[in-house]
Amino acid sequence: MPRPTADQIRAKIRAALVQEVAEKGIGSVAMGSVAKRAGVSPGTIYLHFENKDDLLQKIYLKLKAEFHATIVAPKDETDSAVMIRQMWNNMFDFVAKDPFGFLFLEAGSLSQILTEEQSRQIAHMPLEIAALLQRVIDDGTLADLPVSTVIVMLVAPAMHLARHRLLQGNTITQDELDRTFERVWLSITA
Repeated sequence: MPRPTADQIRAKIRAALVQEVAEKGIGSVAMGSVAKRAGVSPGTIYLHFENKDDLLQKIYLKLKAEFHATIVAPKDETDSAVMIRQMWNNMFDFVAKDPFGFLFLEAGSLSQILTEEQSRQIAHMPLEIAALLQRVIDDGTLADLPVSTVIVMLVAPAMHLARHRLLQGNTITQDELDRTFERVWLSITA
């Protein structure tokens, strides 16, 4: 059997950490538990990460970048309604593929695990999403609401459905997504 590559080992560590945080919370993360879940020795984790904070920060930053890229992928779409729906569907594609990752991002942002420098590195992400939503408000597609309100109205169902999927072990059906989006859409359109 071939030896796992460094990337494969990091992927196992990432998956283990994300599941640990989603199930137990960031404050309960222990390197030994992550190692056991990943099927590696604790020393192996230290070959890839300096310490627990470095592990949390690097995985958070990578997941955050992946999530952001997924959300803003349709930013060049000229039809505002289509762009918002694609952003929504992309968000749920991410949630469906990695519900633990989505919950890890939520826990990480609430726990403020990043250094000031790391926070500056990703500060453009929410601003870019806010600018896209403001563009859609300005063109009259969305109601003249504060962007922060629109964000909450779009993201809260994703958080709820991700938690539901984890707790119930159910998948999110396309019908459920479509019905939920239509309800959210009614509440935010002009």
